[in-house]
Amino acid sequence: MIEKPSKIQPALVGGLVIGLLWSIPFLNLINFCCCLGVLVGGAVAAWMLIKRSPVLPVSNGDGAVVGTLAGLVGAGVYLVLGVPISLLFSQAGNSIVRSILYQVDNPGFRAGVEEALKASENQGLAERLLAAMFSWFIVSVISIGFSALGGLIGVAIFEKRKGQQPPAPGYGGAGFPPPGSPPPPGQAPYGQAPPPGY
Repeated sequence: MIEKPSKIQPALVGGLVIGLLWSIPFLNLINFCCCLGVLVGGAVAAWMLIKRSPVLPVSNGDGAVVGTLAGLVGAGVYLVLGVPISLLFSQAGNSIVRSILYQVDNPGFRAGVEEALKASENQGLAERLLAAMFSWFIVSVISIGFSALGGLIGVAIFEKRKGQQPPAPGYGGAGFPPPGSPPPPGQAPYGQAPPPGY
């Protein structure tokens, strides 16, 4: 019996794509465009599953499952990598905003942004950590939902064997034995007379 390939490796690779695209500063902006990075991660997982299944076609359900698993892995990668980076980058980001702010000519706008920056810097570590964990929860929900959609899109794009039936076990296709195989029991070899009483 032909078995479907494991979804673990495609989910890990797709989840790594999702997690990195959430975690890396400035690169994570791609997810503000219709969660494009998450969709790509789900589609990558589906594509890998299709490549690992040379015989059986991958169904839409398989694509959604491997996409969901990739979203879970991506959420884990973001928790381990993205949350610490966001905590560190928030301080560095404030410095970058200040350097850009000094070039703005509008004193009222500059004063308002400076006040917001000071308020964010006055937050304690516990408040920043709580905000980061809330952000992780939102990222996780988005990742799981949109990566499942990405898996469906990946199957729709990359699976070319839609509706094709898998070959019957032990046969070369279309109900015929593979070339060079012995005949079924009780049947004469090709070109010979059947046994008596057949």
